[in-house]
Amino acid sequence: MASSEGNATPGLSLLEAARRSGLDIAEAAEPTDKTVELNGLKFHYLDWGNGHLPDLLFLHGTAQQGHSWDFASLALRERFHCMALDQRGHGDSEWDPDGKYGAPIYVPDVEAFVDALGLQNFVLVGHSMGGRNAYTYTSAHGDKVRALIVVDAGPRMEEPGGARVRNFMDGQREFDTYDDLVERVHSYLPGRPIEQLRGSLTHTTRQFPNGKWSWKYDPNIRRPVNGPGDSEEARWDTLSKIACPTLYVIGGDSEMLTPPSIERMLEVIPGSVAETVERAGHLVAGDNPAGFHAAVSPFLASLPPST
Repeated sequence: MASSEGNATPGLSLLEAARRSGLDIAEAAEPTDKTVELNGLKFHYLDWGNGHLPDLLFLHGTAQQGHSWDFASLALRERFHCMALDQRGHGDSEWDPDGKYGAPIYVPDVEAFVDALGLQNFVLVGHSMGGRNAYTYTSAHGDKVRALIVVDAGPRMEEPGGARVRNFMDGQREFDTYDDLVERVHSYLPGRPIEQLRGSLTHTTRQFPNGKWSWKYDPNIRRPVNGPGDSEEARWDTLSKIACPTLYVIGGDSEMLTPPSIERMLEVIPGSVAETVERAGHLVAGDNPAGFHAAVSPFLASLPPST
């Protein structure tokens, strides 16, 4: 977590922000910061406790980190042992020494994490980049994944949604004050209360010795390196190998997926379902936390008991 000193203005507490977003949370809870070595790098992840409950692993999107799932974890922790991994180059996990990123590199990290923690029959949830990593992992490890939730991601991601994300990431990288950084994000996400952003952005930003502020992620993540077989049709083929219960969660205001793509995604995995979260763009779980919880909760409740 970046320092809250200097120019950083404290925001809402997690509990207060969650309640203001519409989530019915009975009591406050915070995750435990943990580390694990995977494929020669040190990885950070959040553990929300209740290890006796069924396991649920969250994978964030590009330029985000495990705290992107704080609202969802807080809402689900009484039913699941929630964990959220900072993928390589993000959050408090180490950066790739060669500056190389992409699904062929991220997915082996997920494999190593699952093996290191001994996860079996767990629920896997991924957003955007993490959604692709989640369905790619699941396609090869169907024996370990109890159910899959893919959030605003699919084999075909559309423009101009992708261009909007890239333009934001390619924009200003250093800020004189923390409040300048918050204002920049607020201009990109005007629907988020600025007090909420002041609190949540402490997890994804850092302050340099000269006092300036920037993001924690490795700038090289903006240019992922994909494998030679990484065509759109290859991604569709990957998706078709999934047989576990699957839910697609779509942002109602997102520009990433078209109706024909969603229809094909539903056809490729027989029995899969899709839920649209209104008043949410691409960052579904953060744009409308209560709507996201309402979309995933019935699906999770419908799963057969964990063994």
